Amino acid sequence: MAVDVRVGRGSTVPESLHAHESASIEVRGLTVAHGGTTVLQDVDLDLVPGEVHVLLGRSGAGKSTVVAALTGMLPRGSRVAGWATLRTGDRTVELLTAAPRVQRRSLRGRLVGTAPQGAGGVFTPTSTIAAQLREAQRVGGRSRSRFGAAHPHRPSGAAEQLAELAHAAGVDPTWLARHPHQLSGGQLARLGLVAAMVNHPPVLLVDEPTAGLDAEAARTVGLLLAAYARAGHTVLVITHDVGLARQVAHTVTRVAAGRVVAQGAPRDVLPDAAPVRRARRPVDPAAPGLAAHGVVVTRGAQPVLAATDLAVRSGEVVGLTGPSGVGKSTVAAVLALLEAPPAGHVALAGERVRGAGLALPPAQRRRVAWVSQHPHTAVDPRLTLRRAIELPARLAGTEVDATDLAAQVGLDPSLLDRRPHEVSGGELQRAVLARSWALAPEYLVLDEVTSMLDPATADDVLRLVARAAAAGTGVLLVGHDVESLEAVCDRVLELHPADGGSVLRPRDASDAGAAHPVPAGPHPAGPHPAGPHAADPHPAGPHPAGPHPAPTR
Repeated sequence: MAVDVRVGRGSTVPESLHAHESASIEVRGLTVAHGGTTVLQDVDLDLVPGEVHVLLGRSGAGKSTVVAALTGMLPRGSRVAGWATLRTGDRTVELLTAAPRVQRRSLRGRLVGTAPQGAGGVFTPTSTIAAQLREAQRVGGRSRSRFGAAHPHRPSGAAEQLAELAHAAGVDPTWLARHPHQLSGGQLARLGLVAAMVNHPPVLLVDEPTAGLDAEAARTVGLLLAAYARAGHTVLVITHDVGLARQVAHTVTRVAAGRVVAQGAPRDVLPDAAPVRRARRPVDPAAPGLAAHGVVVTRGAQPVLAATDLAVRSGEVVGLTGPSGVGKSTVAAVLALLEAPPAGHVALAGERVRGAGLALPPAQRRRVAWVSQHPHTAVDPRLTLRRAIELPARLAGTEVDATDLAAQVGLDPSLLDRRPHEVSGGELQRAVLARSWALAPEYLVLDEVTSMLDPATADDVLRLVARAAAAGTGVLLVGHDVESLEAVCDRVLELHPADGGSVLRPRDASDAGAAHPVPAGPHPAGPHPAGPHAADPHPAGPHPAGPHPAPTR
């Protein structure tokens, strides 16, 4: 099926995206408090048909709270002031005062479609994606003619509607026949967007739609969001991705510490920021490290990873990139000693590792720390962030200061006594990073750790990675942002899909930047494991003081 999703001015919009009704939302003085903390203060927004309004800000700025307030999904006990009115045709809905259950039932999927951050969580694990999307069509009434008449711009068959929308979102048709656990985070993110749009709601609220996506997939998502707005819908995008904002926004509202700090056209509001850069350093290729030898991974009869050799040495930062679903997280899990490959083996400092996960001795597991791209699945929801950070060290017989570790990763210490559902995804990711530093591992395996972070916080984390490597820690950094990988890594490898399983190759040197200048300005305190490679990668200035835990060797 040929579907044109180019959305530059004057380009074609997919026919099935044309609005059957339009709606607008006017927000004035929106203020939200949890406990004794005000998380939003006097936010004004005008969301109108035919435009994409981007809400931009750092992690924890309060962006996602706006969506939660508009959809009646705020935590119990939240206090809300101000007003928000949705208008469509002759119908008016006061979003902040409607009874939450009634409000959600009448709005969800019909008038307002929502794709939350980490949108894979909208799918139940027991059914295929296609079955769940068809059920959403049935419940939303879009699998049959609306008001007894076929929409003039929409394909008459529900299956055809779904196929066209999935194609526009860059979804491989084979994904629809799979269960959620058989898909990558990036694939689920795109499918979550399809789920939000499947009934063509006049208002679309999307939270971090490009988090964890490679550049081409992110561009496709941006094209679809812009097309949805051009078709007459109202779109609000919550993001820290300045590139996405430049691509799709008609209006940008920047939020900091719960307040609007700027609002207007993208050219007047969006910041210009250069990525952090790290000087590459020579690493002895013969030195032992964390290495995969002839590793092969399969899922049932399906090959995922062809025979692969990969090594990360002390003091080295190795980047790993590739399109969504190619197997990057699988490689990360194998090197993090979480998954034993069916063929080949992993060696640690020249010694073969036998087994994986809890089958390994605790002392061996602690030598490699893994940080997932999904922080909500990595932290016990019953624990406060403080306890989540300190508990692994306590179980290992040592004590760490969660407040100090939080400061190292840019996490506000006042959040440490909150639980995971009470903080943003970016804040929780920083807590997981702090936990990974706690035992000063020899090797760090970081899987898309900056995908949920705003650019400034992501740069802080990359500086931490550079400092950990300078102190002797080996790092495997998995990501889609090739520019950032090339800025901080000693070398970048790329996974390419192939029939016999994904193949690992060095990234084409012609695409890589040869120069990696030292960043100017101050750098946050970070982990400083003692070791033979403790040279400072940032000679332009001194590092702030901070604790320097020694690694467990």
